[in-house]
Amino acid sequence: MHSLSFKDVAYNKILQPLSGEVQAGQMTAVMGPSGSGKTTLLECLSNRKTPSGTIQCSPSASFCEQHDALLGVFTVRETLSYSARLCLPRASQSTINQRVDTVLHGLGLAPVADNRIGTPIQRGISGGQKRRVSIACSLVQFPDVLFLDEPTSGLDTATAFEVMRAIQAMARSHNIAVIATIHSPNWDIFTLFSNLILLSSGETVYNGPINSLVPYFKTLGCSFPQFSNPADVVMALINTDFEHTERTDKEAVDAADIEAGNGAARLDGLVRSWKEHEKDHTHSVNDEEMMQTPRRSSSTLPSFLSKTYTLVERNVVNYSRNLLAYGVRLGMYIGLGVLLATIWVNLKQSDDRLNDRLSVHFFSVAFLSFMSVAGIPSYLEERSVLRRERANGLYGTLSFTVAQTLTMLPFLFVCVVVFSVICYWSIGLHGGASHFFTWMAILYMCILNAEFQSLLIASIFPVFITSLAIAAFVNGFFMCVQGYFIRAVNLPRFWYYWAHWIDYQTFGFAILTKSDLKGLTFDCAGDIASGTCQCSYPSSLVDAGQCAVAGEDVLRELDYDGISITLYAFILLIIMAVYRVLFYIVLRFERK
Repeated sequence: MHSLSFKDVAYNKILQPLSGEVQAGQMTAVMGPSGSGKTTLLECLSNRKTPSGTIQCSPSASFCEQHDALLGVFTVRETLSYSARLCLPRASQSTINQRVDTVLHGLGLAPVADNRIGTPIQRGISGGQKRRVSIACSLVQFPDVLFLDEPTSGLDTATAFEVMRAIQAMARSHNIAVIATIHSPNWDIFTLFSNLILLSSGETVYNGPINSLVPYFKTLGCSFPQFSNPADVVMALINTDFEHTERTDKEAVDAADIEAGNGAARLDGLVRSWKEHEKDHTHSVNDEEMMQTPRRSSSTLPSFLSKTYTLVERNVVNYSRNLLAYGVRLGMYIGLGVLLATIWVNLKQSDDRLNDRLSVHFFSVAFLSFMSVAGIPSYLEERSVLRRERANGLYGTLSFTVAQTLTMLPFLFVCVVVFSVICYWSIGLHGGASHFFTWMAILYMCILNAEFQSLLIASIFPVFITSLAIAAFVNGFFMCVQGYFIRAVNLPRFWYYWAHWIDYQTFGFAILTKSDLKGLTFDCAGDIASGTCQCSYPSSLVDAGQCAVAGEDVLRELDYDGISITLYAFILLIIMAVYRVLFYIVLRFERK
């Protein structure tokens, strides 16, 4: 049996050393076969990846990925408006509206400006229109450099041409340098670009003006059939994925060095030819100029507050409209409230119903917390938007974390209030406003802990099935060690000394139990006179002539009599803070 070691791992160099420049107002196409390094080049130029070299890039750059990352409940206009507001936190609303209208009309999105993007449960705009909205989110920033990764993906030929022509017009009018990867453009789209970077296996095969492409390759012996698209001809020439056993003399390039049908040799000859051409035609660049680092816009407190406020506003609208965010959960909490109210209805204040009361507290903490996994799909949608907008410099991780925390507080509070009002009085828990509000407040803190825990897990494992499974497992694990199914003192020491005490359910269940039982008495079976009084828990009231057990006796038996509700509530706050800090750290680390 062969054992795998690190020596067996092969590493490929995705991009070879290359150089070039892009002028403001011009569009540069990056072409090449799949896996040639096009997207990697854009990610290096936009500082999303760190190359082993020097890159001088504008301080204002925006990147539009291949995959659309949009919030489906917003209209097209709202989506662009929020992007513009995050990019220009101090701009007036009229300026924002003017920018949005310009981009909407330029990309042909005006007819669907008031249509929603679309969610899994609500149909929205088409896939091609979503692609244009993604481009519009980058264009509305009016960056100095715009990086587009497959901007025509999902668009028909006519729409692709109109979109690229609109981008060209905006690039010229606003002095935006556009660099776009593109697959096999037709001649009309191809001629919209000023320059072309041709890559194959990470090597530069051509880097120059579009109008010099055909003359250059003709000097290498390549012919371009009449009415052919030069882009298709050169793409077929540099593609080494498929070998052909037969080639005509017209398809041979640098025949002195390249054997017909040998794709690797053909590519090597093209690369060598370009390097020789580059030596003769490139000019030297000032070393001091090349070593300049890109400028970064300073982040000020007013800008942070403004962007955080915009994110809070957007989150409120998103959560209000998105049923997958809190609508489904509110329905579940109402259903669980009705379930508890009708199953544990009017619990007698008797000794034989004490375990039923404890079950209410356990169910309220554990199963309501378990429902926090329902928020993972909505968060993963937010996360994809976060990655795009943060990478483009619209806001930072701290703004996102603060805004998300502030927004979810009232939504979860409404869920807890509705649940508590439905079931608390129907079950017959400890009467009095102070006990009710204590019970509701602690339950609210437990659900916040569960929410923050699920979001942390989804940040570490950002795949829906994986994060759902792990979050469910963690909640089930915490149910086992919190002290209901098995008393804490009877837990194996390994689990007791760490798992039991980091479990927010431990503190929530203890507080709910103490708040409910303290000050109550529960009648036992039998009576004192006949000597048949039997209590499930040791009672201090029997000696006093009362066949009942005090709530304090039950708390003493459960080891909850000496706990401080204030201290345990403070610990719940600490656990919440730890979850949020870890969430922030994970997102920051992910960014690196």
